[in-house]
Amino acid sequence: MTAKQKQCLLAYLDYYHGAIDSSIGPQTRAAVLEFQRAEGLTADGSPGPLTQAALLDAVAAGRFRVEDARTPEETTGTFWDEIKYFTRDEPGIACPCGRCGGFPVEPTERLMRLADRVREAAGAPMCPSSTVRCHAHNDELSGSTPNSRHLSGKAMDFCIRGWGADRTLALVRQQPEVRYAYAINGSYVHMDVE
Repeated sequence: MTAKQKQCLLAYLDYYHGAIDSSIGPQTRAAVLEFQRAEGLTADGSPGPLTQAALLDAVAAGRFRVEDARTPEETTGTFWDEIKYFTRDEPGIACPCGRCGGFPVEPTERLMRLADRVREAAGAPMCPSSTVRCHAHNDELSGSTPNSRHLSGKAMDFCIRGWGADRTLALVRQQPEVRYAYAINGSYVHMDVE
């Protein structure tokens, strides 16, 4: 199994959220380690033959990553403690520009609860690509509008692994709190809330 195949399987199972770059670097090793612990394997971060076999078995059985229960030290005292599938610090939530500190505004509770419901209904990993944006980053993006709801933490662009945009969009439009939703391309969808 190639490094790229291992990353793809880990990503599909919602353990790996980095670039599929065929490199077994620190982020991939951390994903392997988490997968090994979840599957009861020797946890060494090395994707050897037993781990590879377990990856294939997990994909075939649909054993996706399950969020660990938070310890009291990990709770925030905010709505984030009740969000099952997302964390504030995961890729695709903060503004990626590197100039604004990532959170010129916070993602709204309403948006994140909607994202949780969409993810639950899909039964497959949901990968945000853009949620919060600062004005400078928004202005640099092709096709973005000056009044983008990403600027107020009320929008998310994402894909659902293994789904096309049409299928994802149909699921999103079933949610009553969705203000507006559209397909960005063949895989990614935009949704926003009031």
